[in-house]
Order: sequence, then C-alpha cells, then structure tokens
Amino acid sequence: MATVNSATATGIDYESFNVASNKAASNAEDIQNRFLKLLTTQLKTQDPSNPMDNAQMTSQMAQISTVSGLESVNASIKALSDNQSASQSLLATLMIGRYALIPGNEVSLNGGAAKAVVDFPQSASDAVVTIKNAAGVVVSEIKLGAQTAGQLTVGWDGKNAAGVQQPDGQYSISIKAVNGTVAVDAKILNPVKISSVAIDKGVSSLVLENGKRMSMSDVTQLI
Repeated sequence: MATVNSATATGIDYESFNVASNKAASNAEDIQNRFLKLLTTQLKTQDPSNPMDNAQMTSQMAQISTVSGLESVNASIKALSDNQSASQSLLATLMIGRYALIPGNEVSLNGGAAKAVVDFPQSASDAVVTIKNAAGVVVSEIKLGAQTAGQLTVGWDGKNAAGVQQPDGQYSISIKAVNGTVAVDAKILNPVKISSVAIDKGVSSLVLENGKRMSMSDVTQLI
C-alpha cells in the first residue's frame, strides 16, 4: 500500500494504451499469419474433385477476423482500465488539502470557533441544533427557526448559554427539525480536511485529518 501526501502528482501514462494496442495488433498479426499458412496448406492438399467452396472460405476468414478482433478489443479494454485507475489516483491527489462534507455527529471547536452544515431535504417550520460536551451536557442550542430545503452553514463561537467560553476539542452535534407536526430528516454534514490519499491495489481512497478513510464515491461535495 502506498500513501500519497503531496498535491503534486505524476502525469498519467497515456502511452500505455498505445503500447497495449500495439501488442494486440502484433498478437492479432501472428494469429492471422498462422491461419493463412494453415489455409494455404489446406488449399494445396485439398481434394481437387471436392475443393473448398466460397462459403467455407468466407466462414474461415470470418473466424480469424473475429479472433484477432477480440485480441485487440481485450487489450484495449485492459489499457483503458489501467488508465482509468491512473486518472482516479490523479483526481484523488488533487483533493488533498480540500474539505469534504461528510455526514457525522461531531463538530470540532478550534480556536474558539466551529462550524457545520445542516442539510434540509425539505422545508422545515422549525429547527434546533444541539451541541453537547464529552460528558453529554448540553453546552449550546442554536435555534434556526424556519428553513427552506437546501444546505445551511451553522457557526458556533464556543460559548455556552451563560457566555462561558468552552475549551477546544470535539463536541457532539445534532439537529431536530419539524415541518408542523411532521419530523424532517435533516442531517449534519461536517467539513473534514483531506490530508492524503491511500492507494491499495489500484483503488484510491481519501485519508481524512481525523484518521478515517472514505471512498471517492462517497464524496458528495468539496468546499
């Protein structure tokens, strides 16, 4: 397993596609040459009274065309797959240093400031964000009021209801939203910095600053 820690990535080897295609062409040519030799021998040794008809000749030529074509197609598919993996690795590397929004129930207070994103799938008539410390004690409630569908960035200055500054660290965060008497399935999205990229067997995954990993397909938004 290799880990990429720099935003500078090597270029994709686009020549690999041509190399694979050339190899496929060479293999196909070898097959064709062998086939032609066998066909020539068959024609020379055939019974003059019962020669190969045009239908047989066409059938055999079609077979060799199919075989050589499959050789080329298979090699081309492999080359495209290899380049797709390289493209994915390059894209993942370009994400280093960016912030990905991921679902979560924690928020980090750093330097007396914290922020999270609330995702409302539909309108809400009322919504409240609750923040608790490690002991499970509520330190802040942020009333959002009525909200329309979409995303809303919520900031916290790190102070509790009495105005006392809380220490930096991790806090739990939750959202309760309703539309009238119906609950709204709002979610908390946390911006987490992408610190590096891990590549395992050609598959790239993002390594977050909190040590967790996530698949590139799980990234819904970068900020």
